[in-house]
Amino acid sequence: MLTAPAPDVDRLIIGGKVRQRRRTWARVGVAAAVALLVAGGAYGLTRVGSGGTAVGPAGSPSPTSTPQTYRDTGTTIQPGTYRMLVDENDAGAALYANITFDNTAWQSAGANDPVLLKANSNGGVAVYSPLGLAAGTGCRSDNKLNTNLGDTPQSLAQQLAQLPQSTVLQSPTPVQAFGRDAVHLRLRINDNCSDWYRVAETILGAHGITYDPVRAVVIDFWVVDEGGPVVIETWYEVHSPSKLVDQIARTRDSITLSTVG
Repeated sequence: MLTAPAPDVDRLIIGGKVRQRRRTWARVGVAAAVALLVAGGAYGLTRVGSGGTAVGPAGSPSPTSTPQTYRDTGTTIQPGTYRMLVDENDAGAALYANITFDNTAWQSAGANDPVLLKANSNGGVAVYSPLGLAAGTGCRSDNKLNTNLGDTPQSLAQQLAQLPQSTVLQSPTPVQAFGRDAVHLRLRINDNCSDWYRVAETILGAHGITYDPVRAVVIDFWVVDEGGPVVIETWYEVHSPSKLVDQIARTRDSITLSTVG
């Protein structure tokens, strides 16, 4: 997966949508409370009510008191807590994700999203407020985006469930995650693009699947409301070892959101 700068044509397409989607966020400091269902892992799911899923962590790493600024250096991410830009509003307030890495297997890898590299598999995490979602074939060469995005977690999750070249493994479901209401879904994407598959356009650029040769990827999305939908995403290759998936889940469990004026 990578986040790469988008060409000017995409910015022209998105332009008018950005101001509409940027809101002022209230400060939040929530401990993440979501976990991925992994065979043989330390996480579990329990049903709540008639339609939700309560998810609990199995021991998250303790973040450092002062997060470092995450930078796309293309190198190993040193253990610690980092602050990553998610979005900005017209008033100059920025929404950040604070995320803790507890080992040196994480890489910035020349991308704005952290990548976990282990043996012959890898995965990663991402947090973003989408400006557009994949449309057409989803391939970068197709250069098509859906910029008419839903303005609630429920509506955006339904659009994520319709991403090109995807199979829904878990339908959008209300859950308790990150200390609040959220909507969770899981997709498998078989990337058949000759270049690469763009999942979403974000404030930092295009976020997508860049494997060569083509590989299938499982993506989990949790959509929460921060004055507008914000996506917390994890991804990993199909048939990845449980240790890698568990590490991604543990790192995701460290995520908190905050605003800086």
